[in-house]
Amino acid sequence: MFTNPISPEDEEQRLKALYSYDILGDGLANELDNLVKLAAQIANVPMAYVAFVDRDAIVLRSAIGIDSEYKKLPREMAICQHTMMYDHIFVVPDVTLEPELSNNPKYSHIQNIRFYASAPLKDAEGFALGCLCLLDYESRQLNENQLEALQTLAVQVVAQLALKRKNLQLEAQTKRFDEFVGIFTASPEIHCILDRSGAILFINDAVTSMLGYTVEEVIGHSMWSYCYREDIDKTVYAIEKGLKDKSKQFNIDFRLVSKSGQVRWIGWGMVFKDDRWYSYGRDITEQKKVESELTQLSFVASKVNNGVVINDANNNVTWINDAFEKITGFNLEDLKGKPLGDLISGPDTDWSLIENARALTQKKQSFTVDILAYRKDKEPIWLSIYNTVVLDDEGKVETEVEIIIDITEKKKAEEELQILSLVASKTNTGVTIANENGEITWVNEALEQLIGYSLQELSGKMLGDVLSTADTDKELIAQAREKAANKQAYTIEVLAHKKDGMPIWLSVANTPIINAMGQLERQVELIYDITQRKQVEREMVEAREQALQLSEAKEMFLSVMSHEIRTPLNAVIGMTHLLLDNHPKASQIDDLNILKFSGENLLNIINDILDFTKIETGNLQLETIPFDLHTLCVDITNSLQVSAGKKGNLLTLTYDDRVPEQLLGDKTRLYQVIVNLLGNAIKFTDKGKIDLKVKLKYNNIDSCLICFEIKDNGIGIPKDKQSYIFETFTQAGSDISRKYGGTGLGLAITKRLLKLHNSEIKVESTEGKGTLFSFAIDFKKISDSVVVPTLIAKPSAFTGKKILVVDDNEVNILIAKRFLSKWGLIIDFATNGEEAINKIVNNIYDLVFMDIRMPGIDGFDTTRIIREISGDYYKKLPIIALTASTLHNENMKFKESGMNGHILKPFNPEEIKEVLAIYLKK
Repeated sequence: MFTNPISPEDEEQRLKALYSYDILGDGLANELDNLVKLAAQIANVPMAYVAFVDRDAIVLRSAIGIDSEYKKLPREMAICQHTMMYDHIFVVPDVTLEPELSNNPKYSHIQNIRFYASAPLKDAEGFALGCLCLLDYESRQLNENQLEALQTLAVQVVAQLALKRKNLQLEAQTKRFDEFVGIFTASPEIHCILDRSGAILFINDAVTSMLGYTVEEVIGHSMWSYCYREDIDKTVYAIEKGLKDKSKQFNIDFRLVSKSGQVRWIGWGMVFKDDRWYSYGRDITEQKKVESELTQLSFVASKVNNGVVINDANNNVTWINDAFEKITGFNLEDLKGKPLGDLISGPDTDWSLIENARALTQKKQSFTVDILAYRKDKEPIWLSIYNTVVLDDEGKVETEVEIIIDITEKKKAEEELQILSLVASKTNTGVTIANENGEITWVNEALEQLIGYSLQELSGKMLGDVLSTADTDKELIAQAREKAANKQAYTIEVLAHKKDGMPIWLSVANTPIINAMGQLERQVELIYDITQRKQVEREMVEAREQALQLSEAKEMFLSVMSHEIRTPLNAVIGMTHLLLDNHPKASQIDDLNILKFSGENLLNIINDILDFTKIETGNLQLETIPFDLHTLCVDITNSLQVSAGKKGNLLTLTYDDRVPEQLLGDKTRLYQVIVNLLGNAIKFTDKGKIDLKVKLKYNNIDSCLICFEIKDNGIGIPKDKQSYIFETFTQAGSDISRKYGGTGLGLAITKRLLKLHNSEIKVESTEGKGTLFSFAIDFKKISDSVVVPTLIAKPSAFTGKKILVVDDNEVNILIAKRFLSKWGLIIDFATNGEEAINKIVNNIYDLVFMDIRMPGIDGFDTTRIIREISGDYYKKLPIIALTASTLHNENMKFKESGMNGHILKPFNPEEIKEVLAIYLKK
């Protein structure tokens, strides 16, 4: 029914208009009673009232037939908050026929009402103030004459409000006028109104107290008839010139002659408006006297080199001389009318000195103070201020005169002397003063305590001669004395001995003092006991050497253990591959697969330990090579389908098609991260669902951010365990390792691998409901025009190629022979480095697989020797390392020795085939 919303801005304007009539309080008593009665009579209803709509309430005025409890209602319960916005009278003949009104609990106050009418009250600006409302317990209709009369009464209500507001404004204006007249009459200053020619039209009583004339005596006379004759011409000229320049306001000083003949200086403020001069004058006779005296003083002050500042009784600057501006950089315009202390103070100024000085001034006492101040350019400066208080005839402070001297250099000298004195007598550092020849003339107490010798024992001797021992570096002392003779400062550290024979390490800092003639006058030495520091340095060197030895031993141990474990493992896994490829019996396949799985599981544990060690020692570097992320994810999920299926799990891949086809990154390490997380999900989920999601977050010209999510509905991780599942050798529960297996290194390695990618892994998990691991990696992109070659190893490409395998382990040789011979390769073998060199010299090979650890000459040295033989064949022959260890930065050693690449034991047939495809291609 009501659809007349009003914006917050319009509502604020409406309320401002409402408040201007002052009708919500008790200010409007009975002015509207007759109009409301007349409205009730015209409509023949028992209830009528005027309702004004405030911000949160409806206020009823001149109400007839309304209980007092309804004189103020919450705004949301009243209909008139809506009907006041209408441009017509709102009439409801029978409320019971309007469900929105009769059934609405908000309007419970009209439940027994049958008839409702309201005429909006809007002021001349159109703002809605409220309504003139009519109510009846009986339903009824209003005829045209009644409606017209009701509209007229509504207009009269608003007119009555406007009339009340106008009366209030007139009363306030009259009161202000009376107050202004009172102010002018009682003011000690002359206030007067002149016509254009200067005739006095109005003047206050101050003319009597100031000049002795009564008001009646001066009204009608010209202002210029009371002006001191010498001032008339220049004053009239200044005013006329100002008027020609279209100035309407003047501040001008001129003298008047009192009734007794005294001459008084008056400072005038004059405003010309509507052919009238509105003027006020203040007696400044005494001020002019002071100014005259100050003018004479300023002449004297301007000739001295010290700063001079004159302040008024309120401590505000009135004048400064040129010397003060040179000292501080502040001119009179910067300072006039302001307290000097406020402008020259700064961060390190002792404000208590300024407050104390001002307190002395208030007590009419002069003072002297030295203070750290600041120039206008913020440079600190020391000032000595001599303040003299000038009192008037009544004993009040009239003026302050301050003589200001720049004592910055003096303060610096004092501070230097104080510091030197403090250093020399109080410091724990030893201090010596020697003559130009280095012979001691003075030592402080700290040095005496440090070395045990007194000044009397050292006087006239050179300190180095007294404290030297057989272990002292005499050559260092000689070089130091030579520098001192050449007026050069130096610092040395020497081993000396105390008087009691105890050894002591000393740090000696020598500073030569040069006189005005440029000659060496004396030498000052600061001497520190650094014995403890030297001991700590020696211990740190020893500790570092031990740490390096331990680190090398650790890496060597892991490298040897890796080699020793991988070597037999190579045989186990290699022979398993061969047996599976040789068409085993059906009854043997499961046993061989179990053997293969166990061997690969053991290999994964070893790889985890070695990868973690390489990350911890900083030896793991990420590759940046092109790869297809989609293919990688498909391969991973396909390879894990068997293990997922064994536990009744559904493994799915959700891949964002917007991800670029080719990216640059470390495919191997990304594979390791995803497999670790998916492997964990499979391990801890039974008959559930595991999903790998790959989503593109953003994609620009050079790079793209890709988010990976691995989600499962497995056993989940308790909240209190989620904070340390990424720690080494740690699992979420004490029974996890026993029940599910694993080293507790997988997530630790995953987190560190992602840190190398500048990424962080996040985990969200609920125990018993599942886990979500997520991370994002920013990959570099390669141009779409670049074609990434793929190597497809065809057996025909290897046929007839001659390969030399160098390995001291017979099992490794057997496995290599079985693998390589199947692909049509001609295989030759060597069991040590010396044999390998002889065979390479006497034969032509297409590729060499070189073991690293062999008795006698190892693989690195063997390769170096081959590369040093002259001839392109020896420089270009592909040599691939066979290694069971990649610790201690062996990747760099592979390159330094001249190797083309490496294969990690145990051998993976596909990795060997890929290497052969690269180096044996036609």
